[in-house]
Amino acid sequence: MKLSEAWQKGPIAWMARNSVTANLLMLTLIFGGLLMTSKIQQEVFPAFAMDRVTVSIAYPGATPEEVEQGVVLSVEEAVRTLEGIDEVRSTASEGSASIALDLLTGVDPQKVYQDVQQAVARITTLPEETERPQVTLDVHKHGVIDIQVYGNVDELALYHAAQHVREGLLQRSDITQVDLEGARDLEVHISIPEAVLRSHGLTLTEGP
Repeated sequence: MKLSEAWQKGPIAWMARNSVTANLLMLTLIFGGLLMTSKIQQEVFPAFAMDRVTVSIAYPGATPEEVEQGVVLSVEEAVRTLEGIDEVRSTASEGSASIALDLLTGVDPQKVYQDVQQAVARITTLPEETERPQVTLDVHKHGVIDIQVYGNVDELALYHAAQHVREGLLQRSDITQVDLEGARDLEVHISIPEAVLRSHGLTLTEGP
């Protein structure tokens, strides 16, 4: 078969002879692409980090081999059948063990956290020298925007202004968390005149 005859029987030749069908196919692909672009999720920071539950157990004086045999294997066996866990990664070091449980996307972190707590509490094979297991939940949250409150006023006025902004943002249904950073905790200072203390027979170093 000659090359010219092959081209005449190929898909390009068929498209040339059926221009209406080709145009309809092109329009379908264009409108389909435009429709899908409106459904693409857009994020400032892609959500690639997983939520994680970590089990930490201290085993004073134990070697890494003893930690692995006495602690790590027992914890891994206890959590192996729990739902919502994607991957288990363990570290056995001298005197301590750390078991990190990466959670599947879409699961309830609090439920998995409670399940892990209960599973670890049921372990009866840990060595007597181990300390109480510490189970923590690390839920990854992605910041969207930082708002800075400033002005030529005292620190207390700035604190109240920042709290007012925070409360206003939390009233929006599309905002779930607002953290206040850089503000010191409020303290209460009590100042008692020395004359009042003397009238009660007290000094600055004595209490009532």
